[in-house]
Amino acid sequence: MNPENEHDPQNNFKFKLKALNLLFLAFFAIILDPFCTFSIHDLVHIIRHENLKTNTISSFSLIFLATLYFRNRRRKVYLLNFACYKPKPDQRCSKERIMKIFAGTGKFTEESLAFQKKIMEKSGVGDKTYVPRDMMAVPVKKGIAAAKKETEEVIFGAIEEVLEKSGMKSKDIGILVVNSSVFNPVPSWSAMIANRFKLRHDVLSYSLGGMGCSAGVIAIDVAKQLLQVHPRTYALVVSAENVTKDSYLGNNRAMLLSNTLFRVGGAAILLSNHPSDHYRSKYELVHTLRTHEGGNDASYKCVHEEEDEQGNIGIALSKNLMAVAGEALKANISTLAPLVLPWSELLLVVTSLVARKFFAKKVSLRSVDLKLEGFRVAMWTV
Repeated sequence: MNPENEHDPQNNFKFKLKALNLLFLAFFAIILDPFCTFSIHDLVHIIRHENLKTNTISSFSLIFLATLYFRNRRRKVYLLNFACYKPKPDQRCSKERIMKIFAGTGKFTEESLAFQKKIMEKSGVGDKTYVPRDMMAVPVKKGIAAAKKETEEVIFGAIEEVLEKSGMKSKDIGILVVNSSVFNPVPSWSAMIANRFKLRHDVLSYSLGGMGCSAGVIAIDVAKQLLQVHPRTYALVVSAENVTKDSYLGNNRAMLLSNTLFRVGGAAILLSNHPSDHYRSKYELVHTLRTHEGGNDASYKCVHEEEDEQGNIGIALSKNLMAVAGEALKANISTLAPLVLPWSELLLVVTSLVARKFFAKKVSLRSVDLKLEGFRVAMWTV
């Protein structure tokens, strides 16, 4: 079969129709096999005792239930491979160099420069992180062209690497989900990827924007839900942010934090629901969970894109950010724990709850053992 026509919708429909016909023929052959050796007297005997009607109804019911089960069962989703984009060596920038770039812009006061230096030293940002080339230029470039150039390098580089590592072609991709919170140009990133890699005309493409740090996990969940509907499909998930668009040239402290915390980077993940990919996949995606805190005012206002008094655009991070993230993490852990903890641990937790309620209020509740292997894997995805 020609690889380029392997995923053609018309060919897929014909193949599925033939497979369904063969399946029903096999079932009918199994049902009719006992009747092949029957004599006329045996057939008359079965009809008189109404066993033929009962057997036929039972057989068709079994066929219907089996077909219903196989069509509606949860499809397993596998992570085939992933790639994290690594910028070129000339984009490496130490803390000392980035502070010289900030000072060279002439946009920051001495207090703002000292504040950014302090945050970088405490945040754990190393001397081998990467920044866009246009941010190292004199003067610094912040236009749409510079921002688009940065993200194209990141997402195109990550996609090329993951396709090469997986041995896949762009024509094999049936689902595309891209997320970038603050920079969402027209055409969309999903359209740019489709054009660059010449994706199929029937690819399901989605672009997520404005969803912050959780957008990567949300994109994975979107791909997972789509893979439950579309059998034997590959999904490409691309996650990236844009430092050029994020950079802030002002003196509002809440908006200076993004200058010190974020650098160039992105990732591409290839998912599959092909049963045959079970043996070559790295992981199986079992649970995804999202806790939406948008109805809470403190959560809603903790990260905002806005202008300062001088009209400089930036991302403002509120002081409540860590507290809000902690509450969301707490809710996620409460939901994830019953799904991933072993029965022995769950039994200990339930026992402590019963003992506390019926026997003694002073009985301490069983704390979850976070060192359990299954829970560490689950926490890594929260």
